[in-house]
Amino acid sequence: MGKLTKRLIKYFTGLIAVVGLTCIILSSVFLSVIYTNIQYGDMKEAAGKLYKAAEEGGQYSSTISDYQLSNAFLIEDGRVTNLAGTGMMMGMSGYMLNLDFDNLREKGRFETLRGGEFLYYRYSGAAGDIVVVQNNRFSTNYMLYTYIILGVIFATALILSIPVSAYLGKRITEPVIELQKASMEITKGKFEMDVNVDTGDEIEDLAKSLKTMAGSLEQKFIMQRDFIANVSHDFKTPLSVIRGYSEAIHDGLADDKTRERYTGEILSEVDRLNFLVTELLELSKLQSGKEDLNMERLSVNGFLGSFTSAFELQLEKKSMKLGINLLDEDAQILADRKYLHRIVYNFLENAVKFCGDCGVISLNASRTEEGIRISVKDNGPGIAPAYLEHIWERYYKGARSGGMGLGLAISSELLKLHGFSYGVESSLGKGSEFYFTAPEHKS
Repeated sequence: MGKLTKRLIKYFTGLIAVVGLTCIILSSVFLSVIYTNIQYGDMKEAAGKLYKAAEEGGQYSSTISDYQLSNAFLIEDGRVTNLAGTGMMMGMSGYMLNLDFDNLREKGRFETLRGGEFLYYRYSGAAGDIVVVQNNRFSTNYMLYTYIILGVIFATALILSIPVSAYLGKRITEPVIELQKASMEITKGKFEMDVNVDTGDEIEDLAKSLKTMAGSLEQKFIMQRDFIANVSHDFKTPLSVIRGYSEAIHDGLADDKTRERYTGEILSEVDRLNFLVTELLELSKLQSGKEDLNMERLSVNGFLGSFTSAFELQLEKKSMKLGINLLDEDAQILADRKYLHRIVYNFLENAVKFCGDCGVISLNASRTEEGIRISVKDNGPGIAPAYLEHIWERYYKGARSGGMGLGLAISSELLKLHGFSYGVESSLGKGSEFYFTAPEHKS
């Protein structure tokens, strides 16, 4: 028996015990009072009828019998008359005549010398008082039967709760145990989940969430594995170059001119390594939320116009052109100039790098309902759908990208810091468009 099943049994039995005891306590306190008040009400009604019969000189026996009265008395000018007849008077005279009828309250109870309990009700009128008496054993028996019934119900519920709790616990624990085993497999790097949970409740939702999480972790695992391979490759190449040139210089195999060239190559590779390390640290800082933005008002047309000659040499080598489409009426946005420049520069750099012989790259600005949309568009080979889904993720890169794939990841973090919406639209053979939308700032 599982821990959850034992806990359910404990909770069920505890709840039933609390409810049962509460019912018994409340019934003993309130049910007895309610039933006694009902008896007093019947006795008051019977006393009223007996008083009317006394005024009209009628019979009392039928009323006494109908209301199951133990006795009834008429008190008139200090005289006590037994309305139930001489037989009842003889049976009760031993204690009734000793009662102080004049000082009796409206209603109450008393005990006989033999331990019997009776209820009485006093009805006062102009012609005298009627005192009716009823044995309280009916109320005592009623309460006794009530307690017996409640006890039987309580015991039955307590007995039934154990198999019901065990059944429910089994229904709950079996899928939970399956999910537990699946989660342990995930911790071992096995992301294929063979768990079929069809409970139609939150446990089934949990199973679906666990499957989704496993798929996401698998993707992260693959990306981290690829990252290690990329880092190893990107660091290994310059380190190999540095070591080779350094050994040649150390062993005296290079003349002065060659030594100078080798030294230049070593410095170039060191700069490359430094750039890679800087990019990694920058991305880590952005994702940890430790970077602050220096927000300022930027003219959209003026900002985009600054890129006119940014890639002039690269574009000339590839016989490509950069077209800049500005707004008809200039607008302003709030942004960090340095970081926004880096974002647009990265978009343009990727377009130049992957466009091939596409001819024209366009840097565009347009107004939309959300704000000012800025995009970089090319008509190159496009990006496969499988890459589009993850292209903004850290360390992710396409088969043709080269490098470590950090540029778009850094751009994504910077756009999130600005609160700008962003995305990419691409079709194979038709080109790609990277964009972001900034709210227009109106002073």
